[in-house]
Amino acid sequence: MRLFDRLHDMICGEGRNCMPDGASDRLAVAIREEEYEALKLSVGLRFLVMIVVTVQVTVELRWPLALNYYGYIAALAFSGYLQLLLRKPHSDRPWMQWVFPFVDMGILAAGIALPNPFEADPLPPPLQLGFDVVLYFVLFVVLASLGQSARVVFATCLAAIISWAGATVFILSQPGVTFRTYDGNLSDMSALQRMAFVLDPWNVRPGELFGRLLLIGLIGILLTVSVLRSRHLIARQVEAERARRNLSRHFSPHIAETIAQMDEVDGKVRQINAAVLFADLVGFTQIADDHTPEQTIALLREVHQRLARAVAQHRGTLDKYLGDGIMASFGTPEPGPRDASAALLAARSMLHEMEHLNRQRELLRQTPLSLVIGLHYGPLTLGNIGDEHRVEYALIGETVNVAHRLEQMTRVLNAQICVSQAFVDKLAEETRNDLTALSDMVALKPQPIRGVRERMVIWILQRPVPPTEAPMPHATPTIH
Repeated sequence: MRLFDRLHDMICGEGRNCMPDGASDRLAVAIREEEYEALKLSVGLRFLVMIVVTVQVTVELRWPLALNYYGYIAALAFSGYLQLLLRKPHSDRPWMQWVFPFVDMGILAAGIALPNPFEADPLPPPLQLGFDVVLYFVLFVVLASLGQSARVVFATCLAAIISWAGATVFILSQPGVTFRTYDGNLSDMSALQRMAFVLDPWNVRPGELFGRLLLIGLIGILLTVSVLRSRHLIARQVEAERARRNLSRHFSPHIAETIAQMDEVDGKVRQINAAVLFADLVGFTQIADDHTPEQTIALLREVHQRLARAVAQHRGTLDKYLGDGIMASFGTPEPGPRDASAALLAARSMLHEMEHLNRQRELLRQTPLSLVIGLHYGPLTLGNIGDEHRVEYALIGETVNVAHRLEQMTRVLNAQICVSQAFVDKLAEETRNDLTALSDMVALKPQPIRGVRERMVIWILQRPVPPTEAPMPHATPTIH
Protein backbone atom coordinates (compact mmCIF):
# COMPACT_ATOMS: atom_id res chain seq x y z
CA MET A 1 0.00 0.00 0.00
CA ARG A 2 1.29 3.43 -0.86
CA LEU A 3 2.22 6.01 1.76
CA PHE A 4 -0.69 8.25 0.87
CA ASP A 5 -3.19 5.41 1.20
CA ARG A 6 -1.76 4.50 4.60
CA LEU A 7 -2.07 8.12 5.68
CA HIS A 8 -5.71 8.13 4.56
CA ASP A 9 -6.49 4.93 6.46
CA MET A 10 -4.78 6.21 9.58
CA ILE A 11 -6.80 9.43 9.53
CA CYS A 12 -10.16 8.07 8.39
CA GLY A 13 -10.00 4.67 10.04
CA GLU A 14 -10.92 2.56 7.02
CA GLY A 15 -9.88 1.76 3.48
CA ARG A 16 -10.55 4.13 0.63
CA ASN A 17 -12.75 1.72 -1.29
CA CYS A 18 -15.33 1.25 1.44
CA MET A 19 -18.26 1.24 -0.97
CA PRO A 20 -19.34 -1.23 -3.63
CA ASP A 21 -17.41 -0.95 -6.87
CA GLY A 22 -20.17 0.70 -8.85
CA ALA A 23 -20.93 3.30 -6.19
CA SER A 24 -17.22 3.87 -5.59
CA ASP A 25 -16.63 4.48 -9.30
CA ARG A 26 -19.50 6.94 -9.52
CA LEU A 27 -18.28 8.72 -6.42
CA ALA A 28 -14.74 8.90 -7.84
CA VAL A 29 -16.04 10.51 -11.03
CA ALA A 30 -18.13 12.99 -9.07
CA ILE A 31 -15.17 13.87 -6.86
CA ARG A 32 -12.89 14.39 -9.86
CA GLU A 33 -15.42 16.78 -11.35
CA GLU A 34 -15.74 18.60 -8.04
CA GLU A 35 -11.94 18.77 -7.74
CA TYR A 36 -11.75 20.50 -11.10
CA GLU A 37 -14.41 23.02 -10.06
CA ALA A 38 -12.43 23.64 -6.87
CA LEU A 39 -9.23 23.92 -8.93
CA LYS A 40 -10.82 26.68 -10.99
CA LEU A 41 -11.64 28.50 -7.76
CA SER A 42 -8.09 28.00 -6.48
CA VAL A 43 -6.50 29.24 -9.71
CA GLY A 44 -8.87 32.19 -9.85
CA LEU A 45 -7.82 33.18 -6.35
CA ARG A 46 -4.20 32.67 -7.38
CA PHE A 47 -4.65 35.22 -10.17
CA LEU A 48 -6.16 37.62 -7.65
CA VAL A 49 -3.22 37.08 -5.29
CA MET A 50 -0.77 37.66 -8.14
CA ILE A 51 -2.45 40.98 -8.94
CA VAL A 52 -2.25 42.06 -5.30
CA VAL A 53 1.42 41.01 -5.03
CA THR A 54 2.21 42.85 -8.28
CA VAL A 55 0.72 46.05 -6.87
CA GLN A 56 2.58 45.56 -3.58
CA VAL A 57 5.94 44.94 -5.28
CA THR A 58 5.45 47.91 -7.59
CA VAL A 59 4.61 50.26 -4.74
CA GLU A 60 7.25 48.95 -2.32
CA LEU A 61 10.29 48.37 -4.59
CA ARG A 62 9.60 50.81 -7.41
CA TRP A 63 11.14 50.70 -10.85
CA PRO A 64 13.43 48.99 -11.87
CA LEU A 65 13.80 46.67 -8.84
CA ALA A 66 10.20 45.47 -9.20
CA LEU A 67 10.87 44.39 -12.79
CA ASN A 68 12.76 41.31 -11.52
CA TYR A 69 9.68 39.92 -9.82
CA TYR A 70 7.21 40.45 -12.65
CA GLY A 71 8.66 37.46 -14.47
CA TYR A 72 8.23 35.16 -11.45
CA ILE A 73 4.66 36.40 -10.89
CA ALA A 74 3.84 35.79 -14.56
CA ALA A 75 5.37 32.30 -14.36
CA LEU A 76 3.20 31.41 -11.33
CA ALA A 77 0.10 32.71 -13.11
CA PHE A 78 0.95 30.73 -16.25
CA SER A 79 1.47 27.58 -14.14
CA GLY A 80 -2.06 27.97 -12.80
CA TYR A 81 -3.40 28.42 -16.34
CA LEU A 82 -1.62 25.23 -17.46
CA GLN A 83 -3.24 23.33 -14.61
CA LEU A 84 -6.68 24.44 -15.80
CA LEU A 85 -5.83 23.17 -19.28
CA LEU A 86 -4.23 19.85 -18.31
CA ARG A 87 -5.95 18.78 -15.10
CA LYS A 88 -9.47 18.40 -16.46
CA PRO A 89 -11.49 15.48 -15.02
CA HIS A 90 -10.90 13.20 -18.02
CA SER A 91 -7.19 13.98 -18.35
CA ASP A 92 -5.98 14.59 -14.79
CA ARG A 93 -3.24 12.18 -13.72
CA PRO A 94 -1.64 11.62 -10.30
CA TRP A 95 1.78 12.71 -11.60
CA MET A 96 0.32 16.13 -12.45
CA GLN A 97 -0.78 16.53 -8.86
CA TRP A 98 2.87 16.07 -7.83
CA VAL A 99 4.66 17.95 -10.60
CA PHE A 100 2.77 21.25 -10.57
CA PRO A 101 3.28 21.89 -6.82
CA PHE A 102 7.03 21.41 -7.24
CA VAL A 103 7.02 23.74 -10.26
CA ASP A 104 5.13 26.42 -8.31
CA MET A 105 7.31 26.14 -5.23
CA GLY A 106 10.46 26.08 -7.39
CA ILE A 107 9.44 29.34 -9.08
CA LEU A 108 8.65 30.91 -5.71
CA ALA A 109 11.97 29.78 -4.20
CA ALA A 110 13.90 31.11 -7.19
CA GLY A 111 12.21 34.49 -6.88
CA ILE A 112 13.22 34.66 -3.23
CA ALA A 113 16.73 33.26 -3.30
CA LEU A 114 18.19 34.42 -6.61
CA PRO A 115 19.75 37.89 -6.58
CA ASN A 116 17.93 40.78 -8.21
CA PRO A 117 19.91 41.70 -11.38
CA PHE A 118 18.54 45.25 -11.24
CA GLU A 119 19.89 45.85 -7.73
CA ALA A 120 23.22 47.74 -7.87
CA ASP A 121 24.03 47.45 -4.18
CA PRO A 122 22.35 44.25 -2.89
CA LEU A 123 21.58 43.60 0.77
CA PRO A 124 23.16 40.63 2.59
CA PRO A 125 21.61 37.44 1.14
CA PRO A 126 20.21 36.11 4.48
CA LEU A 127 17.85 39.11 4.61
CA GLN A 128 16.02 37.63 1.63
CA LEU A 129 14.81 34.84 3.96
CA GLY A 130 12.73 37.12 6.14
CA PHE A 131 9.82 35.71 8.11
CA ASP A 132 7.25 37.47 5.94
CA VAL A 133 8.66 35.77 2.82
CA VAL A 134 8.00 32.25 4.16
CA LEU A 135 4.31 33.17 4.39
CA TYR A 136 4.10 33.07 0.59
CA PHE A 137 4.89 29.35 0.76
CA VAL A 138 2.17 28.95 3.39
CA LEU A 139 -0.20 30.93 1.16
CA PHE A 140 0.27 28.46 -1.70
CA VAL A 141 -0.36 25.54 0.65
CA VAL A 142 -3.64 27.17 1.70
CA LEU A 143 -4.59 27.78 -1.94
CA ALA A 144 -3.89 24.10 -2.66
CA SER A 145 -6.34 23.08 0.07
CA LEU A 146 -9.13 24.88 -1.80
CA GLY A 147 -8.69 22.37 -4.60
CA GLN A 148 -10.20 19.62 -2.40
CA SER A 149 -7.37 17.22 -3.26
CA ALA A 150 -5.46 15.96 -0.24
CA ARG A 151 -2.73 14.63 -2.52
CA VAL A 152 -2.15 18.11 -3.98
CA VAL A 153 -2.06 19.68 -0.50
CA PHE A 154 0.41 17.08 0.70
CA ALA A 155 2.55 17.50 -2.45
CA THR A 156 2.48 21.30 -2.12
CA CYS A 157 3.54 21.06 1.53
CA LEU A 158 6.40 18.70 0.65
CA ALA A 159 7.46 20.90 -2.29
CA ALA A 160 7.37 23.99 -0.07
CA ILE A 161 9.61 22.35 2.54
CA ILE A 162 12.11 21.16 -0.08
CA SER A 163 12.07 24.48 -1.96
CA TRP A 164 12.54 26.56 1.21
CA ALA A 165 15.37 24.30 2.31
CA GLY A 166 16.91 24.59 -1.17
CA ALA A 167 16.62 28.37 -1.14
CA THR A 168 18.28 28.46 2.28
CA VAL A 169 21.12 26.20 1.13
CA PHE A 170 21.64 28.48 -1.89
CA ILE A 171 21.82 31.53 0.39
CA LEU A 172 24.30 29.72 2.63
CA SER A 173 26.51 29.10 -0.39
CA GLN A 174 26.96 32.85 -0.93
CA PRO A 175 30.24 34.47 0.16
CA GLY A 176 30.30 35.77 3.72
CA VAL A 177 27.13 33.98 4.85
CA THR A 178 27.43 31.96 8.08
CA PHE A 179 25.29 29.21 9.60
CA ARG A 180 25.80 29.15 13.33
CA THR A 181 24.01 29.31 16.62
CA TYR A 182 25.17 30.46 20.02
CA ASP A 183 26.90 27.65 21.87
CA GLY A 184 26.24 28.96 25.35
CA ASN A 185 23.17 30.19 27.17
CA LEU A 186 21.56 33.29 25.68
CA SER A 187 20.64 34.42 29.20
CA ASP A 188 24.33 34.91 29.92
CA MET A 189 24.57 37.48 27.13
CA SER A 190 23.73 41.14 27.50
CA ALA A 191 20.81 42.62 25.61
CA LEU A 192 23.11 44.27 23.10
CA GLN A 193 24.97 41.00 22.51
CA ARG A 194 21.72 39.11 21.96
CA MET A 195 20.48 41.78 19.55
CA ALA A 196 23.77 41.67 17.65
CA PHE A 197 23.58 37.90 17.38
CA VAL A 198 19.89 37.75 16.42
CA LEU A 199 20.07 40.63 13.95
CA ASP A 200 23.36 39.65 12.31
CA PRO A 201 22.46 40.20 8.60
CA TRP A 202 25.11 37.71 7.41
CA ASN A 203 24.13 34.81 9.63
CA VAL A 204 21.43 32.18 9.10
CA ARG A 205 20.54 30.65 12.42
CA PRO A 206 19.60 26.92 12.46
CA GLY A 207 16.60 27.74 14.63
CA GLU A 208 15.18 30.02 11.99
CA LEU A 209 15.66 27.46 9.22
CA PHE A 210 14.14 24.48 11.02
CA GLY A 211 11.47 26.57 12.72
CA ARG A 212 10.16 27.79 9.38
CA LEU A 213 10.32 24.33 7.87
CA LEU A 214 8.35 23.09 10.87
CA LEU A 215 5.80 25.88 10.37
CA ILE A 216 5.25 24.95 6.72
CA GLY A 217 5.08 21.25 7.55
CA LEU A 218 2.60 21.62 10.39
CA ILE A 219 0.27 23.86 8.41
CA GLY A 220 0.51 21.55 5.39
CA ILE A 221 -0.20 18.42 7.43
CA LEU A 222 -3.16 20.04 9.20
CA LEU A 223 -4.67 21.15 5.90
CA THR A 224 -4.04 17.70 4.38
CA VAL A 225 -5.86 16.07 7.29
CA SER A 226 -8.68 18.59 6.99
CA VAL A 227 -9.18 17.86 3.28
CA LEU A 228 -8.97 14.10 3.89
CA ARG A 229 -11.60 14.29 6.61
CA SER A 230 -13.92 16.46 4.54
CA ARG A 231 -13.70 14.07 1.59
CA HIS A 232 -14.23 11.10 3.88
CA LEU A 233 -17.31 12.74 5.37
CA ILE A 234 -18.62 13.45 1.86
CA ALA A 235 -18.08 9.80 0.91
CA ARG A 236 -19.89 8.66 4.06
CA GLN A 237 -22.74 11.07 3.37
CA VAL A 238 -23.04 9.82 -0.21
CA GLU A 239 -23.03 6.22 1.03
CA ALA A 240 -25.64 7.02 3.68
CA GLU A 241 -27.83 8.71 1.06
CA ARG A 242 -27.39 5.73 -1.27
CA ALA A 243 -28.39 3.36 1.53
CA ARG A 244 -31.37 5.57 2.39
CA ARG A 245 -32.42 5.57 -1.26
CA ASN A 246 -32.13 1.79 -1.44
CA LEU A 247 -34.07 1.51 1.82
CA SER A 248 -36.88 3.62 0.37
CA ARG A 249 -37.27 1.05 -2.40
CA HIS A 250 -38.35 -1.49 0.22
CA PHE A 251 -40.19 0.83 2.61
CA SER A 252 -42.30 3.92 2.41
CA PRO A 253 -40.19 7.12 2.55
CA HIS A 254 -41.65 7.91 5.99
CA ILE A 255 -40.71 4.50 7.36
CA ALA A 256 -37.34 4.52 5.59
CA GLU A 257 -36.50 7.83 7.26
CA THR A 258 -37.52 6.46 10.65
CA ILE A 259 -35.43 3.30 10.20
CA ALA A 260 -32.44 5.29 8.94
CA GLN A 261 -32.45 7.37 12.14
CA MET A 262 -32.55 4.35 14.44
CA ASP A 263 -29.32 3.66 16.31
CA GLU A 264 -30.42 0.35 17.82
CA VAL A 265 -31.63 -2.81 16.13
CA ASP A 266 -34.69 -3.04 18.38
CA GLY A 267 -35.58 0.60 17.87
CA LYS A 268 -38.31 2.38 19.78
CA VAL A 269 -41.76 0.82 20.15
CA ARG A 270 -44.61 3.30 19.75
CA GLN A 271 -48.38 3.19 20.05
CA ILE A 272 -50.46 5.55 17.93
CA ASN A 273 -53.90 5.80 16.36
CA ALA A 274 -53.93 5.59 12.57
CA ALA A 275 -55.97 4.48 9.56
CA VAL A 276 -55.11 1.17 7.90
CA LEU A 277 -56.03 0.31 4.32
CA PHE A 278 -55.99 -3.07 2.60
CA ALA A 279 -56.53 -3.30 -1.15
CA ASP A 280 -56.71 -6.49 -3.20
CA LEU A 281 -57.59 -7.64 -6.70
CA VAL A 282 -60.55 -9.98 -6.96
CA GLY A 283 -60.11 -13.04 -9.13
CA PHE A 284 -56.53 -12.26 -10.03
CA THR A 285 -55.52 -15.92 -9.77
CA GLN A 286 -57.74 -16.77 -12.73
CA ILE A 287 -56.38 -13.81 -14.69
CA ALA A 288 -52.81 -14.88 -13.93
CA ASP A 289 -53.54 -18.38 -15.21
CA ASP A 290 -54.41 -16.86 -18.59
CA HIS A 291 -51.11 -14.96 -18.84
CA THR A 292 -47.46 -15.87 -19.07
CA PRO A 293 -45.33 -15.31 -15.95
CA GLU A 294 -43.76 -12.26 -17.60
CA GLN A 295 -47.18 -10.79 -18.40
CA THR A 296 -48.42 -11.50 -14.89
CA ILE A 297 -45.48 -9.73 -13.26
CA ALA A 298 -45.80 -6.81 -15.68
CA LEU A 299 -49.49 -6.48 -14.79
CA LEU A 300 -48.75 -6.61 -11.07
CA ARG A 301 -46.13 -3.92 -11.46
CA GLU A 302 -48.61 -1.73 -13.28
CA VAL A 303 -51.24 -2.24 -10.57
CA HIS A 304 -48.78 -1.70 -7.73
CA GLN A 305 -47.48 1.46 -9.35
CA ARG A 306 -50.96 2.91 -9.59
CA LEU A 307 -51.91 1.95 -6.04
CA ALA A 308 -48.63 3.25 -4.64
CA ARG A 309 -49.15 6.54 -6.48
CA ALA A 310 -52.56 6.96 -4.87
CA VAL A 311 -51.07 6.33 -1.42
CA ALA A 312 -48.20 8.76 -1.98
CA GLN A 313 -50.48 11.50 -3.33
CA HIS A 314 -52.35 11.50 -0.03
CA ARG A 315 -49.25 11.28 2.19
CA GLY A 316 -49.85 7.71 3.21
CA THR A 317 -47.31 5.04 4.07
CA LEU A 318 -47.12 2.02 1.80
CA ASP A 319 -46.30 -0.65 4.35
CA LYS A 320 -46.03 -3.70 2.13
CA TYR A 321 -47.06 -5.38 -1.09
CA LEU A 322 -49.22 -8.44 -0.61
CA GLY A 323 -49.05 -10.34 -3.88
CA ASP A 324 -51.86 -8.74 -5.88
CA GLY A 325 -52.68 -6.25 -3.14
CA ILE A 326 -51.16 -3.74 -0.74
CA MET A 327 -51.31 -2.66 2.88
CA ALA A 328 -51.06 1.07 3.59
CA SER A 329 -51.42 3.25 6.64
CA PHE A 330 -52.24 6.90 7.15
CA GLY A 331 -50.87 8.61 10.24
CA THR A 332 -47.65 6.60 10.50
CA PRO A 333 -45.07 7.12 11.75
CA GLU A 334 -46.51 10.46 12.90
CA PRO A 335 -50.29 11.02 13.19
CA GLY A 336 -51.77 13.91 11.23
CA PRO A 337 -54.92 16.02 11.54
CA ARG A 338 -56.79 14.32 8.64
CA ASP A 339 -55.55 10.73 8.46
CA ALA A 340 -58.99 9.15 7.93
CA SER A 341 -59.87 11.70 5.25
CA ALA A 342 -56.60 11.02 3.46
CA ALA A 343 -57.17 7.27 3.64
CA LEU A 344 -60.65 7.55 2.09
CA LEU A 345 -59.37 9.87 -0.65
CA ALA A 346 -56.57 7.40 -1.39
CA ALA A 347 -59.09 4.55 -1.62
CA ARG A 348 -61.19 6.45 -4.13
CA SER A 349 -58.07 7.42 -6.09
CA MET A 350 -57.21 3.73 -6.31
CA LEU A 351 -60.62 2.98 -7.78
CA HIS A 352 -60.16 5.77 -10.33
CA GLU A 353 -56.74 4.39 -11.23
CA MET A 354 -58.28 0.98 -11.81
CA GLU A 355 -61.01 2.51 -13.98
CA HIS A 356 -58.35 4.10 -16.18
CA LEU A 357 -56.45 0.84 -16.36
CA ASN A 358 -59.59 -1.12 -17.23
CA ARG A 359 -60.40 1.28 -20.08
CA GLN A 360 -56.97 0.52 -21.51
CA ARG A 361 -57.53 -3.21 -21.02
CA GLU A 362 -60.96 -2.96 -22.66
CA LEU A 363 -59.38 -1.55 -25.82
CA LEU A 364 -57.08 -4.58 -25.85
CA ARG A 365 -60.04 -6.90 -25.14
CA GLN A 366 -58.53 -8.00 -21.87
CA THR A 367 -60.38 -9.05 -18.73
CA PRO A 368 -61.14 -6.06 -16.47
CA LEU A 369 -59.65 -5.95 -13.00
CA SER A 370 -61.75 -5.56 -9.86
CA LEU A 371 -60.23 -3.87 -6.80
CA VAL A 372 -61.68 -4.12 -3.28
CA ILE A 373 -60.62 -2.06 -0.28
CA GLY A 374 -61.04 -2.32 3.49
CA LEU A 375 -60.52 0.64 5.88
CA HIS A 376 -60.37 0.79 9.65
CA TYR A 377 -59.13 3.33 12.20
CA GLY A 378 -57.74 2.50 15.62
CA PRO A 379 -54.69 1.92 17.80
CA LEU A 380 -51.49 0.51 16.29
CA THR A 381 -48.17 -0.65 17.69
CA LEU A 382 -45.13 0.33 15.63
CA GLY A 383 -41.70 -1.22 16.05
CA ASN A 384 -38.96 -3.44 14.72
CA ILE A 385 -39.42 -7.20 14.64
CA GLY A 386 -36.96 -9.89 13.61
CA ASP A 387 -33.42 -10.62 14.77
CA GLU A 388 -29.99 -9.04 14.44
CA HIS A 389 -29.66 -10.35 10.87
CA ARG A 390 -32.94 -9.13 9.44
CA VAL A 391 -35.25 -6.50 10.84
CA GLU A 392 -38.70 -5.46 9.62
CA TYR A 393 -40.50 -2.32 10.71
CA ALA A 394 -43.98 -3.61 11.44
CA LEU A 395 -47.45 -2.32 12.26
CA ILE A 396 -49.32 -4.73 14.49
CA GLY A 397 -52.55 -4.73 16.42
CA GLU A 398 -56.24 -5.45 16.07
CA THR A 399 -56.65 -2.44 13.76
CA VAL A 400 -54.58 -4.20 11.11
CA ASN A 401 -56.58 -7.43 11.48
CA VAL A 402 -59.93 -5.66 11.27
CA ALA A 403 -58.94 -3.70 8.16
CA HIS A 404 -57.88 -6.96 6.52
CA ARG A 405 -61.15 -8.65 7.49
CA LEU A 406 -63.15 -5.74 6.06
CA GLU A 407 -61.29 -6.05 2.77
CA GLN A 408 -62.15 -9.76 2.69
CA MET A 409 -65.83 -9.04 3.47
CA THR A 410 -66.21 -6.91 0.35
CA ARG A 411 -66.61 -10.08 -1.71
CA VAL A 412 -69.58 -11.29 0.34
CA LEU A 413 -71.15 -7.84 0.48
CA ASN A 414 -70.59 -7.15 -3.24
CA ALA A 415 -68.75 -3.96 -2.28
CA GLN A 416 -65.79 -2.01 -3.59
CA ILE A 417 -64.98 -0.27 -0.30
CA CYS A 418 -65.82 -1.45 3.19
CA VAL A 419 -65.12 0.82 6.17
CA SER A 420 -65.73 0.46 9.88
CA GLN A 421 -67.87 2.69 12.07
CA ALA A 422 -64.71 3.62 13.99
CA PHE A 423 -63.27 4.93 10.74
CA VAL A 424 -66.47 6.89 10.03
CA ASP A 425 -66.43 8.35 13.55
CA LYS A 426 -62.87 9.58 13.02
CA LEU A 427 -63.84 10.99 9.63
CA ALA A 428 -66.75 12.85 11.22
CA GLU A 429 -64.39 14.26 13.84
CA GLU A 430 -61.98 15.50 11.18
CA THR A 431 -64.72 17.05 9.02
CA ARG A 432 -66.90 18.39 11.86
CA ASN A 433 -69.64 15.88 11.04
CA ASP A 434 -69.58 16.63 7.33
CA LEU A 435 -69.96 13.14 5.85
CA THR A 436 -70.49 14.23 2.27
CA ALA A 437 -67.61 11.96 1.29
CA LEU A 438 -69.80 9.00 2.31
CA SER A 439 -72.90 10.13 0.41
CA ASP A 440 -72.62 7.26 -2.06
CA MET A 441 -72.04 4.67 0.67
CA VAL A 442 -74.55 2.83 2.80
CA ALA A 443 -74.32 1.72 6.41
CA LEU A 444 -75.15 -1.87 7.26
CA LYS A 445 -76.49 -3.25 10.50
CA PRO A 446 -73.84 -4.59 12.89
CA GLN A 447 -71.93 -7.37 11.18
CA PRO A 448 -69.93 -10.19 12.70
CA ILE A 449 -66.18 -9.76 12.09
CA ARG A 450 -64.02 -12.84 12.33
CA GLY A 451 -61.66 -12.50 15.27
CA VAL A 452 -63.65 -9.63 16.85
CA ARG A 453 -65.92 -10.34 19.80
CA GLU A 454 -68.60 -7.72 19.12
CA ARG A 455 -70.46 -7.04 15.92
CA MET A 456 -69.49 -3.88 14.04
CA VAL A 457 -71.42 -1.37 11.99
CA ILE A 458 -69.76 -1.12 8.59
CA TRP A 459 -70.21 1.17 5.59
CA ILE A 460 -69.88 -0.04 2.03
CA LEU A 461 -69.53 1.41 -1.43
CA GLN A 462 -71.44 -1.02 -3.62
CA ARG A 463 -69.78 -2.48 -6.65
CA PRO A 464 -71.31 -1.30 -9.95
CA VAL A 465 -73.50 -3.96 -11.48
CA PRO A 466 -72.71 -4.77 -15.12
CA PRO A 467 -75.70 -4.33 -17.45
CA THR A 468 -75.82 -8.08 -18.05
CA GLU A 469 -76.29 -8.82 -14.37
CA ALA A 470 -79.31 -8.23 -12.21
CA PRO A 471 -78.72 -6.33 -8.95
CA MET A 472 -78.27 -8.54 -5.92
CA PRO A 473 -80.24 -7.56 -2.82
CA HIS A 474 -78.24 -7.18 0.37
CA ALA A 475 -78.65 -9.80 3.05
CA THR A 476 -78.80 -7.04 5.67
CA PRO A 477 -80.69 -3.77 5.52
CA THR A 478 -79.07 -0.36 5.69
CA ILE A 479 -79.18 1.98 8.65
CA HIS A 480 -81.01 5.26 8.03
